[in-house]
Amino acid sequence: MEHTLTKRWDLDSIYPGGKHSDKLHQHFNELESEIPVLIDQMHWPLPTKEIEQLLQKVQHIILKAFQIDEYCICLSSQDTHDQESMKLTERSTKLQTKVKKLKAELDGLFSKLNKEEWHQLLECDSLQSVKPYLLQKKQSKKLPQSIENAINTLSINGIHGWEDHFEQLLYKLEVPLSEGDETKNLSLYEAFIQSHFDQNRDKRESASKAIREVFEQQKDTFASIFNHFAGFRLDTYALKGYEKTQAEFYEKNRIGEEAITSMMNALREHNEKEQRFLQRKAELMGLEKLSYYDIDVPYFSSKASIDYEQAAEIVKKQFHLFSEDMGRFAERAFDEQWIDSEKRKTKNFGAFCATMPLEDQSRILLSFNGDYQDVVTLAHELGHAYHNSILQKEEAFSQETGSALAESASTFAENLVLDAAIQHAEKVKDQLSLLEMKITNGNKYISNIPYTFDFEKQFYEKRKLNKLSADELSDLMVETEKRWTNHALAEYNPYNWMTISHYYSPEKPFYTLSYTVGYLFSNGIYVQSKQESEGFSDEYVELLRHTGKMSIEELGATFLNEDLTKSEFWKQSLQPINDAIDQFIELTDKYVKE
Repeated sequence: MEHTLTKRWDLDSIYPGGKHSDKLHQHFNELESEIPVLIDQMHWPLPTKEIEQLLQKVQHIILKAFQIDEYCICLSSQDTHDQESMKLTERSTKLQTKVKKLKAELDGLFSKLNKEEWHQLLECDSLQSVKPYLLQKKQSKKLPQSIENAINTLSINGIHGWEDHFEQLLYKLEVPLSEGDETKNLSLYEAFIQSHFDQNRDKRESASKAIREVFEQQKDTFASIFNHFAGFRLDTYALKGYEKTQAEFYEKNRIGEEAITSMMNALREHNEKEQRFLQRKAELMGLEKLSYYDIDVPYFSSKASIDYEQAAEIVKKQFHLFSEDMGRFAERAFDEQWIDSEKRKTKNFGAFCATMPLEDQSRILLSFNGDYQDVVTLAHELGHAYHNSILQKEEAFSQETGSALAESASTFAENLVLDAAIQHAEKVKDQLSLLEMKITNGNKYISNIPYTFDFEKQFYEKRKLNKLSADELSDLMVETEKRWTNHALAEYNPYNWMTISHYYSPEKPFYTLSYTVGYLFSNGIYVQSKQESEGFSDEYVELLRHTGKMSIEELGATFLNEDLTKSEFWKQSLQPINDAIDQFIELTDKYVKE
């Protein structure tokens, strides 16, 4: 009898009873009472032994609070209409604020340690595994605790308030679209999907025009939000004495400016290759040049339909081929019902992986439609879960990775599955569909994101002097994209700065670029895995284990024998997508010559 995989995840095994779980509410109550007590214990001076004990307690609280937050996200995402789950998510958000205050108090305690006290703390046997975290804290810029607390308090109605204002306005926008004699008001998300993915170009164009008209009416309000948001961040940087606007980005992503500069130089050199792909796609579509609303829609669509069981087998097989450990992990994830892949109207769209550190487990959400993109998404999220499984064996402070490193294992797993699918596709059009998917997905990281980062970087420099008007922001956006694409498109979207939510992230400055760093770093790992298959899986596990302890440059030097401050590594990381573009061009020659 054939085994049928369930498409619903098991949340009750973590907190029996779900939103009504006694265990969940007990954890909430414990943390809400324990955190203020722990904060009160952080008075100065404290003997080294007591600080050591405090650090152990803080780490346990961080893990428990993080698991609660991830679990509440799972509850509210599986049914977005469930008001009780939404209330739990709100309670968790307040709890995270308390945890943030706890961390700030700990930082304040660290700031008072003299050289000898730091040395004693760093030599404690129980803290050796989190020594890199402590060294990073010792080196990071911190203001006096009273000022840090004031900034955190003011940020609730400051930078966080502006983010909330942005999201409320953006998600309430409606786009009127006419079809025949009827006009429908679509949500911005629905209109965006039509403008980028509808197979009918006229519909894409009309939806794009309708979105632009809505943004034209709202541009001054969004410009005001963007300027105030950036102003708060710049004022904070001035207080902290950051000499460079991207200093916090470098710190949070554990990467240096020299490596980023080398990466950006490699990406600029790659532009010519990307333009070849865009021109070939335009030729296939019978256009002189693509417009921005033509880039994402696939020209080749695979007719192959894949059921969930087949998708699971494809992923498990490719994971096993790389390493038995990774394969066994995938088996466990499916067998223990970690994945919610069922399509439901009230389910949150998109995909994510949530870590449950106290249980050494993860949970994955996606909506499986039965195409290869879903298989790739499944592999991507299981890559995150595999990374989680390795980090969960470390102390809490050593589980914290930057945004860039968080994407490394997921992109690696995605490559494993997608390249195998391309290689084994039986029909040329299926192969072309998969190649196009690989290239289009990759171009988001190596073209779209770099120009959005370049725009954001220029905006912040200009914002130091004056606020920018909506038209100035739009002009800067179009000019930057034209420079990065060498005027390859017929039409550009001047209002991208209004739709990129990453620009409005209080906790993650210059957030978009972290995806590019993670994508290329992972590609570099993948290239080496092809060259050094013998024993590489063991090195890969050790690399992932150290993502909470080392900078990206240190990981590259230690596990890949590569210098990430040089362009050579980043150029090598571009090789997989360069090869895909070359193969796509070769296979489509006959279509443009017909």
